[in-house]
Amino acid sequence: MSHRDLKLRATKAGEKAFGNSWFVDGWSIAPGRLELIGNHTDYNGGPVLAGAIDRVIVMAAGPIEDSSQIRIIAADLRGSVGSCSPIELVDWRSNRKDRGPIVYIKGIVAALMARGIPVRSGVGLAVAGDIPPGFGMSSSAALCLASILSLTADEIPPYEMVAIAREAEHRAGAMVGAMDQSASVAGGVIKFDGRDNTFERIEPDLGEYVFAVADSGVKRSLRTSAYGTRVKETETARMTLAAAYELDLPNLAALVPHWESVEPTINQHLSPTLVARVRHVVTESIRVEQAEVAVKAHDWQRFGDLMDASGRSSAIDYDISHPVVEALVEHIRRNQGVLGARMMGGGNGGPALVLVQRERVDAVRASLAAFYADHPVPHPDRAFYTCTFGPGAHRETI
Repeated sequence: MSHRDLKLRATKAGEKAFGNSWFVDGWSIAPGRLELIGNHTDYNGGPVLAGAIDRVIVMAAGPIEDSSQIRIIAADLRGSVGSCSPIELVDWRSNRKDRGPIVYIKGIVAALMARGIPVRSGVGLAVAGDIPPGFGMSSSAALCLASILSLTADEIPPYEMVAIAREAEHRAGAMVGAMDQSASVAGGVIKFDGRDNTFERIEPDLGEYVFAVADSGVKRSLRTSAYGTRVKETETARMTLAAAYELDLPNLAALVPHWESVEPTINQHLSPTLVARVRHVVTESIRVEQAEVAVKAHDWQRFGDLMDASGRSSAIDYDISHPVVEALVEHIRRNQGVLGARMMGGGNGGPALVLVQRERVDAVRASLAAFYADHPVPHPDRAFYTCTFGPGAHRETI
């Protein structure tokens, strides 16, 4: 969907929610992202390859009569208008009774105020987007970044925007890393470093290949998935191993150079479950480094093999996939021209990521009719689509 169409939907939703006197005085746009490889490594201090995509959240901002309030309406949701008063959000954190986009607005406002950054009030926000929620494309990160741009006047440095958006999600109850926000801020494709939350741009040449996304029909949410449990498990494992082996482990990925010496005796210190979690973080961090080499060499067959291995590790060692998603991945892999396929995102549902020859996209899409006959999805005609890499979060003037 074009940005123009999204803006029109947002404007109509805002006028309906806030009255005909409401008008748009500013736009903010933030993209979703594809995690190309590096599943659950970011918050464990490991690397990730990710890219901002051509699917976005568009946010319209305009004045409302009550100067003390921030109100928000989502054109894509049928819920009521959410509202909050910044003065009541000092040190705010979700009690999990909150629902809808207002949760993230509250988180953003609280994070901004904690930094002493002025927050606009007396504003109505209207949102439209074409990032499918629950698809593992970080629609929540895009919403948070668009909100920062709409609720502040000054230019905020990219890394600070990332930190604010991440804190907002934490306040909303989703203990995410900083990779999602970094990809959305930077645009294009990045290599994210979970050790210090920095990133660098890379320029992949996909040649005859393209990344595509397939809907599994199983919706997910970070706030209700096993994501938070995995964060706690890996932190427990990190502390245990640091003490047991007298290692300086600021994060679990720091175990990579010690892995060969630690692996033979790790079962003496951790349960089988935690051993599996550690194994995934270590091997996935190694795969990302290998994938970067493959990208720079234009070796997409190697990249596809690494995607497959990432998916297996995510499903088995990290236990973060879903049976339907895994069935979808196996179905897709049987298609000619598919170099790699795996579950994507936080897990417990969501889509499959596919690396496929561009000329085989239609054939793969057609093959999914049989799968969706047994595993229905809401919109089978829009269940498989390619993604291109796009610009980062930004404001647009009227």
